[in-house]
Amino acid sequence: MTETITGWRCIGCGRIQVDGACVGICQDRAVRLVPAEEYERLAERNRRLESIVMRLVRSKPHPDAWEQSFKALQAEAIELSRG
Repeated sequence: MTETITGWRCIGCGRIQVDGACVGICQDRAVRLVPAEEYERLAERNRRLESIVMRLVRSKPHPDAWEQSFKALQAEAIELSRG
């Protein structure tokens, strides 16, 4: 599971801090933050999932080859879900 921390982001200036809400004139809203490495890992996984879905949407296998195409996409999705 992805580790998140709660921080605060000012809706005016965009400042982000994690040790508590500002006591000044800013209007802070709670945000959930993740480490950059985790974000990149999840973004890449999402790109790969989107690729699988788009290939499924765009594919037009021959009537006698649909099962082979489906199984290939299924295997790729299963491998991705394990990683």
